[in-house]
Amino acid sequence: MTSTDGQFTEDTDTIMLALAHGVTGDTDTGLTLLEPIAQRGPVQAAGICAALAETMSAEARAKQTPGHFFGFLVATTDGQPADANDLPPGVRFAAQFSTAWANGERDTAYSLFDALIDGQTDEQMQTLGDSISALFEMASASLREVVDRKRAEKGGR
Repeated sequence: MTSTDGQFTEDTDTIMLALAHGVTGDTDTGLTLLEPIAQRGPVQAAGICAALAETMSAEARAKQTPGHFFGFLVATTDGQPADANDLPPGVRFAAQFSTAWANGERDTAYSLFDALIDGQTDEQMQTLGDSISALFEMASASLREVVDRKRAEKGGR
């Protein structure tokens, strides 16, 4: 099983810089910074996914009531329940991976990652790119909300 435990420290600054771009709305630059890391191999790509899932869930996990868990709901644009299998593969992976991560189910998250890239076909690698993009946008939105709230608390500065 792919895991990043103890192997993923040198790229932290680059991921944080990418997220800074994402928070300001510059998604393209942020993803461009992440691409060379992901291209180095599965461990690095899994590390990006883990870092992004950690970023987007850290604040919510800190406030989580013991015994409660995170999930994700899928709905149509008019609010009707929908099936997660109807989501594009990259978005579905991002939702499943980040939910497993937020619930502390690291083995499940890494198993989802392994299933995503099993065989490393061109289609799977494209889905991996789409998945990282979705996770990046989710993490950037989460951080943007934190920044906006903290600015509002300080009187808009």
